[in-house]
Amino acid sequence: MSSKINVIGIIIGHIVTLKNTDDKISIADCATFFGIPLAISMLSLFFGYGLSSGVYSLLVNFGSIFTALLLSVLVLVYEQESKIEVGKGLDPLYKAKKELLNQLYYNISYSIILSIVLVISCLLGSIIDGKPFFVGFGEYKSQIKFDVYLFTPISLFITSNVILTIVMIVKRVHALLTIK
Repeated sequence: MSSKINVIGIIIGHIVTLKNTDDKISIADCATFFGIPLAISMLSLFFGYGLSSGVYSLLVNFGSIFTALLLSVLVLVYEQESKIEVGKGLDPLYKAKKELLNQLYYNISYSIILSIVLVISCLLGSIIDGKPFFVGFGEYKSQIKFDVYLFTPISLFITSNVILTIVMIVKRVHALLTIK
């Protein structure tokens, strides 16, 4: 994969931000940010739930709007980094603020990437929209609905993960802007 579009470093960086104050990855955070979305997507698989075209459209709008908003927040974080660099030697909280900004970069970038993947997943799901595909040979064919068994669980996983990550971003931005 081209290094210009390889986002593995951002994904790993985001996962690393899910740590406790002792610098160990938090099992509770991982369960929250990945376990809950996984449970939601598994429930959709279990019940054979498929998103309607209206919901796909809504999620495309959600992903598009949050991509733009998160890019704006990324600019805000960059500006905050410039401000704290000015007081580098004077601010006793400089190191904590710098680490928080670094974590925010990864969290926001991760959310932007997920929002883009959400838009793509929903577009593909809405294109397929209930059309069955047949797999097998001769009279041994089986019907698979990719929108129900692939795109709906992926879309639900990503949506719930993005929502949880955005809540974390809001909390971290709040902490950054209220630290005195």
